[in-house]
Amino acid sequence: MVIYKEFQAVVLAGGGGSRMTELTHGKHKCLLPIGNVPMVWYPLQLLERAGFKEAIVIVSANMETNVSLALSNLNLKIKADIVPIEDAEDLGTADSVRLIHEKIHTDFIVISCDLITNIDIHEILNMYRKHNASITALMLPVPKVPDEFVTPGPKNKQKPETDLIGISNETGRLIFLASASDFEETIKISQTLLKKHPSFTIHSKLMDTHLYVINKWVLDFLVHNKNFTTLKGELLPYIVRKQLSKPPKQYLDDKNTSVVRLNVKDDIYHFAMEKPLDELIRKMSAFNDHDTDLEDAYHGDVIRCYAYIGTGKFGLRANTIQMYHLANTKISEWWGNEEQTIPNIASNATVRSTQMQDCRVGNNALVDEKTSLKQSHIGPNSVVEPKSRVSQSVIMENVTIKQKCVIQNCILCNGCVIEEGTELKDCLVGPQHIVTSGSQHSREVLTDPDKLIEI
Repeated sequence: MVIYKEFQAVVLAGGGGSRMTELTHGKHKCLLPIGNVPMVWYPLQLLERAGFKEAIVIVSANMETNVSLALSNLNLKIKADIVPIEDAEDLGTADSVRLIHEKIHTDFIVISCDLITNIDIHEILNMYRKHNASITALMLPVPKVPDEFVTPGPKNKQKPETDLIGISNETGRLIFLASASDFEETIKISQTLLKKHPSFTIHSKLMDTHLYVINKWVLDFLVHNKNFTTLKGELLPYIVRKQLSKPPKQYLDDKNTSVVRLNVKDDIYHFAMEKPLDELIRKMSAFNDHDTDLEDAYHGDVIRCYAYIGTGKFGLRANTIQMYHLANTKISEWWGNEEQTIPNIASNATVRSTQMQDCRVGNNALVDEKTSLKQSHIGPNSVVEPKSRVSQSVIMENVTIKQKCVIQNCILCNGCVIEEGTELKDCLVGPQHIVTSGSQHSREVLTDPDKLIEI
């Protein structure tokens, strides 16, 4: 018999990185290096630190072998149950979770593979436990991009999407969730919401991190209702809104009402039933989560969503080129050696340079003599030849930098070759691309055009 703990953990690692295709062509998003370890290492290490012994890792079927191999080399104690899903990169997050529902037997935590944070998960779990919540979501301050920070590639004036997140000042209830792009000038707030939660703040500088603690009944509802494809964009806003409604009358009369008899818009209450013992304890307790009236705790709401705001903690989602590069720039500052189980310089790397500052060098990499490297990450099997200078850059796997090159604030993708005497500043070089000798480039994406086209 399998014994399941209080919570299971699910890491969503099947995404294709549609907002950073320059990096993910030929490289799985979850394996993109941040500080010379694959991106997926960070959420797994976060779970391990919180005491989780195993986690389900959802990947696309074509990624299974590569992800398995990468995880086997990361010195993680947590066991990763890798679950391949056909064409997972084309599915929404809710679709992916729905497809593995048979593996989930308890309440569970879902975390995106691109979340880099030092939050203590216990604090979120305790908020969830305290209120026997339906969903508790982690919110962090939107990461501040330093004024001097430059994203490799052409200047991009596109503004990041802004979330509008309404949180009760008194109870921490998550009562409103939408994208700012959904509104032109004004936001209409219902009378029901104002009556239940008279004091709340709508935040525009908080980030929904894609870390959720989810009640098992929500998964049961998701399996039944296949209209939802994403967690953040569809399922969570829907459940947040349903907090304000009441169960249909037939539930009050007959809690065994068949789903078949129900309207789709109301069927959530077939799943959101409070356990009899929990209901009895709540009614007998003197606890009340609000002091504006003498009504029942939680206003009698069976559906309850909460937001945990992590203050004083760092965090970002490395789901754009800007955030990915920022994560690499800041990772040594954010994630010190005491939290990093992978050595800065791999034991089988060859480093002949005497001028290296705050760098990480991967397996079988060669950094030759008379080179200068600062604040850079050199990936496995990459070569930096003599008299070259590299600073503030991410060098992925199997990259060759020939002699007398100057590389500043760049991202060089897998297998690219920078020929002799090249100068690159604030550039992104695509996989397997060859940059001709003696050329100079600034603020460019250097790659074959067909590699930026998604079919």
